[in-house]
Amino acid sequence: MDPYAQEVVLHTQPTGTGHIATHTHKYDTGKLPVPLADGRTFTLDLDELPRPEPAANAR
Repeated sequence: MDPYAQEVVLHTQPTGTGHIATHTHKYDTGKLPVPLADGRTFTLDLDELPRPEPAANAR
């Protein structure tokens, strides 16, 4: 998760040396189902992810 870019990168299809595929999902685009190795699915709510606090002296 990158709160500054407001995106999540999901790496899939693991191999012995890394992953075959990556998928980038922007914040505020709903729910992202993430398949787990044990067959279950974790659902990440992209609408509820934390964002950086605005700078105190930002205009």
